[in-house]
Amino acid sequence: MLAAESRAGLEFLTAPDEEDEEDSERWSGVPVKGGTKFVDPIKQLDQWRVICIDFHRFRAKCPEKCKVLIRQGIPEFLRGSVWQKLALSRELLQSKKYPPDIYEQMLRTTAAPCEDEIFRDIHRTFPKHVLYRDKKALGQQQLLNVLRAYSVFNEEVGYCQGMGFIVGILLMYMSEDDAFLMLISLLENYRMSGLFMPGLPLLNKYFFQLQRLLAMQMPLLCNHLTEQGVEPTIYASKWFMTVCICNFPFSTVVRIWDIFLAEGVKIIFRVALALLKLNQEALLSESFEQILETLKQAPSRVESDTLIQVALSIKLKNKTLKDIESEWFAQSPGDM
Repeated sequence: MLAAESRAGLEFLTAPDEEDEEDSERWSGVPVKGGTKFVDPIKQLDQWRVICIDFHRFRAKCPEKCKVLIRQGIPEFLRGSVWQKLALSRELLQSKKYPPDIYEQMLRTTAAPCEDEIFRDIHRTFPKHVLYRDKKALGQQQLLNVLRAYSVFNEEVGYCQGMGFIVGILLMYMSEDDAFLMLISLLENYRMSGLFMPGLPLLNKYFFQLQRLLAMQMPLLCNHLTEQGVEPTIYASKWFMTVCICNFPFSTVVRIWDIFLAEGVKIIFRVALALLKLNQEALLSESFEQILETLKQAPSRVESDTLIQVALSIKLKNKTLKDIESEWFAQSPGDM
């Protein structure tokens, strides 16, 4: 089942290959350190106000311009609304696939299969954030409600710890019922369910792809990490499972989510490779424990604009990911 889904393709979630992009810097739209390309915030805000009048029409007519604006960063006060438009989450109800009161129905269910595990993990989700740090605050109750409702809605996935961080960041930008619909869209339309199902089949595929990409783009570093026993399974699981929420500055997290919701998982591979590239010199001289510490601290030691710029400058074709995916399926018939 997973193989069929992953091979189905998500054209609306993937960025065009680099040969279709005239200028990688033009596409990134991110200020270059020491350069002259900077975003005028007033002009950007005015553009977004016009775009949001009919976002889907603008994106269909001006996909390149839309991509540049999203990569520059969605304005904070519009972010929740635009995220929902990118994920087509409210369209789940308009398509009549689910009843309008689906969230309320799930909330009314008396027994949830993962309620105890969810309750135990609530206080670990953004423990320093004002919305979630108080046990009696509204945030923790909302987080519990959405996770509990989803575990009832999708018993096959149920609940996995990384899901708390995803719902946590969604609730910072939207209501409970909208966060619930976003979670459905993420696990269905973005194929994230495979990250949380028993055996973590999609996560294992991502590890395989990242290792191959590292060997292709930074062979010396790849060999050194292999010699030290450091594989993506050790350092990259949270990057993929939470879409770079854990250990990343909040300003970086939301920028990555902007691009992820518009272009799909390719940005996570690019961010992972960018972090390895930016720290390559230090990593090549380090042993196992030092490497793990460097990679743990890496996301917080780089400015958001710099990380996004480096990530988007990395050449990564959709065909390359598909070819590596096919190789993984050939070696893992049990996951097909």
